[in-house]
Amino acid sequence: MRTILSPTDFSLCARYATDAAAQLARRLDAQLHLLHCMNLPDGWDDWSEQQRSMRPDIQQMVANAQLQLQDLSNAYPNLEVKATVCSGALPKSVAEYVEHAAADLVVMGSHGASGKNEYFIGSNTQKVVREVHCPVLVVKEPLEHINFDKVVFASSFHQKEREAFLKFKEFVKPFVPEIHLVEIHTSSFFDPPYILSRQAMEEFRGLCAPFRCETHVFRNFSVDRGVRAFAEKIGAGLIGISNHHRHPLRRMLSGSNVEALVNHSDIPVLSVDYMDEIDTPAPIERKQQQLSF
Repeated sequence: MRTILSPTDFSLCARYATDAAAQLARRLDAQLHLLHCMNLPDGWDDWSEQQRSMRPDIQQMVANAQLQLQDLSNAYPNLEVKATVCSGALPKSVAEYVEHAAADLVVMGSHGASGKNEYFIGSNTQKVVREVHCPVLVVKEPLEHINFDKVVFASSFHQKEREAFLKFKEFVKPFVPEIHLVEIHTSSFFDPPYILSRQAMEEFRGLCAPFRCETHVFRNFSVDRGVRAFAEKIGAGLIGISNHHRHPLRRMLSGSNVEALVNHSDIPVLSVDYMDEIDTPAPIERKQQQLSF
């Protein structure tokens, strides 16, 4: 892991995430990138100095943001930090930055969302989880010392989720963790037979070596509540979940377990995406507009 990206709006919640990102960067010998997105006029990056001089209010906003980023960078001595102010919507800007900088991990804070917003609008963090195709760690509480020595990976344990689990294992490897594999049954018609769930998890147990691993089938009214209840029960420091990028209409009608966890879990959540071949989108070229210093 070489590059860790932490988007920030300078809120307290975002600072928790940036502090966690800095801890991880030190531990993993990675570079920390800070990104602040602003609503700037279209084409601002291409405006001439004369054009910009006619908008001193925008110039002052950008200057203030750069100063805040510089102060934030100075809070992490002995760490290589790159700070950028960009224009545009946060989720799209983060996705473009991840691709441009080949970021290995995004660390974000979350205020969560509630009610209809979870399905129709969602928080910026939800949207980043939805759009970014690299692991996203969501932090809601301050983490004085990151020590993911007991972790949960929640999944349906299909073979197509194997790669996502291996990415999760690679992330937690430096902490020499105790790994708990859990599948949540909700007493619905679509729950697989108990014995098949156990068999699927046994295959993933073999991938956990050399770390200690335990497998569980846990029952609850919903996957989101079940994962959170199980993680709290065993005192886990991190929840990992494979994130299937679903069609927007399907997500709106049935919800997303990953996005629900992002909104509701006080325990850090690491979302690791996987995509079926039929879901893989065609490459889209995007132009990133940014102001670096």
